[in-house]
Amino acid sequence: MPVTTTRTITTSSNVAVHNLSWRGLAGWVFLLLVLATVLYVVGFATTSWYIYELNNQGGKYEKGLWKQCTCSTISGPGWMTATQAMTTIGLIGLLVALVMISIYMCVHSISKNSTIIALVVVCFLTVLFMVIGFVIFGVKHDTDGTSAYISWSFGISVAGCLVCFIAGILAVVQMRQSGV
Repeated sequence: MPVTTTRTITTSSNVAVHNLSWRGLAGWVFLLLVLATVLYVVGFATTSWYIYELNNQGGKYEKGLWKQCTCSTISGPGWMTATQAMTTIGLIGLLVALVMISIYMCVHSISKNSTIIALVVVCFLTVLFMVIGFVIFGVKHDTDGTSAYISWSFGISVAGCLVCFIAGILAVVQMRQSGV
C-alpha cells in the first residue's frame, strides 16, 4: 500500500507532518483497536465472567455481566449496575476510538492534529472506564461460601483493555512523531 503523507500547517511557523501508512504506527494503532474491539465484545457479551462451583450440589453455573447460565437477566445490586455501566461506557469508547483511527487514516480533509489528540484522549478514557468496571466487579463479587473464580470472559475483556492501552501509547508516539 502506498504511504500517504499529509502536511498540516499550524497557526505558528511549525509544520506537523503526519506519516500515514497501513504498515506504520497508524496502521498498528488501527489493527490493535480492531483486535481490542473484538476481544472486548466477546468478553462483554459472554456469560463466563464468574464461575460458581457448588460443592454440595455437584454442579456449577456461570455468570456474566448480563445473564447467568440459567438465562435469567441480571438485575443485581448497585455494584453490578455500576460494573455494567462502566464496561458499557468502555465499549462505546472503544467503538469511538475505532471510528476515530479510521477517520485519521482515511479522511484527508479534516484536521489530523485534532483527530490524533482526540484519539489519544478517547483511548485512555476508555481504558479508565474499563478498569473501573473490572475493579468494581473483582472487589464486590462475593463467593458466598462456594468455590468461585473469575473466568475466561473477564480475562478476554481485560485483554481487550490492555490492547486498547497499547494502541493509546502507539497513538501518542504517532502524535509525537508528527510534531503535534
